[in-house]
Amino acid sequence: MSKFARGDRDPGGIGWSAVLGLPTFRHGGRRLLRAARRFRPRRRPQPHTALSRQGLAALTFLAIVYVAALLGQVNLLLMLGGMLLGVLWVNWRLVAKTLRGLEVRRRIPRTVGAGDVLSVGLEIDNSRRRGASWALVVREEIRRAGDGRSDEPLRPQLFFPYVPGREARAVVYRARFPRRGRYHFAPPAVSTRFPFGFFRRTVTLGQADTLLVLPRLGKLLPRWLARHHESFEGDRRHERRYGRISGEFYGVRPWRSGDSRRHIHWRSSARHGTLVVRQFEQHRNRDVALVIDLWQPQRPAGEDLENVELAVSFAATVVADTCRREGGNLLVGTTVAGEGLVRGPASPTLVQEVLEKLAVAEASPEDRLVELLGRVLAAIEPGTDVVLVSTRAVDLAEPRFARLRGNPAWRAIAPRVRVVNAAEAGLADYFQPQ
Repeated sequence: MSKFARGDRDPGGIGWSAVLGLPTFRHGGRRLLRAARRFRPRRRPQPHTALSRQGLAALTFLAIVYVAALLGQVNLLLMLGGMLLGVLWVNWRLVAKTLRGLEVRRRIPRTVGAGDVLSVGLEIDNSRRRGASWALVVREEIRRAGDGRSDEPLRPQLFFPYVPGREARAVVYRARFPRRGRYHFAPPAVSTRFPFGFFRRTVTLGQADTLLVLPRLGKLLPRWLARHHESFEGDRRHERRYGRISGEFYGVRPWRSGDSRRHIHWRSSARHGTLVVRQFEQHRNRDVALVIDLWQPQRPAGEDLENVELAVSFAATVVADTCRREGGNLLVGTTVAGEGLVRGPASPTLVQEVLEKLAVAEASPEDRLVELLGRVLAAIEPGTDVVLVSTRAVDLAEPRFARLRGNPAWRAIAPRVRVVNAAEAGLADYFQPQ
């Protein structure tokens, strides 16, 4: 075979493929094959038509009529059977036509709190110019992903009586998820039996969605707040002053030697007959590290699972309460494998990030507490208050913490670590689940 027949370059240095404007098989052909695979049309959902109970009864009656007509040679029965067969055929054609040109759109938020009411909107758009859709039933299926429990999926159903051509109809339903986690919404299944109910045609339309259910927040009782305040009062605090006037104005006091004249409140001084100055509340930034130990036995009982949920709820409440206060940094770490530390200034953004991680946090029988404390100790600054929330009793004097005792920073911070055991009844004195 000559070089020209193989598509190689001619003696002049110009390839025949270049002259004809065609790609060579070695390079351009492969690109065309890859482009063809990339732009393959999506597989459309295949509708499914099934015979309903009423249709089965009608078909049985039709068979009886035809058998009686043939055995008795009765023309009227043959006419009756033909009319019934025509009704069945019309129903089969109409259920197929009713579901053509429909689109389903679902509207849900990205996150919702456990126990809160969730509003889900479903909209059906009929793109056909002529012909309305009647008696549409939309079936949803919602499953929780996670720990493998045999939870029954939720299957809400919605009814759309009439969707005109070139128009859309929307329906809203409400749901409540008592457990945190990630929930998957399967693509909606639309079915109809219009007009006679002999056939049911079903087609899957729309897209799958994911909803993240955040942990349920509780209420911190005054005893916890008092204990929290007392622990801070006994420790050194990291104070930061922002200018000469820091904090909020809350009153006046008599003028003392050394006070600035800029702080004198002249109207109050005239009213009191003596010089008084403005008094400001000095904010103190408190850095907090929250360590969450989610441990459970290899075969957890119902009480163990409840302790995990209680620990997560308490930790989420502490994070929300800490970020609600101004100033300070927050560091949160969990014993979930592969999860890093979350840290930053206390803010609503940090609350959302921590709650999203706690929503999918799963307990494990592996003991990762010592490793987590080592990472937290390397990330915090001296004077940071550490709160350890665990699902079991933790004694920092146990031998498993021996490798941490060689660190001077651990010896300084260990006496001030506050341990909260979610399995103890004493937690009810500090925390009230909602």
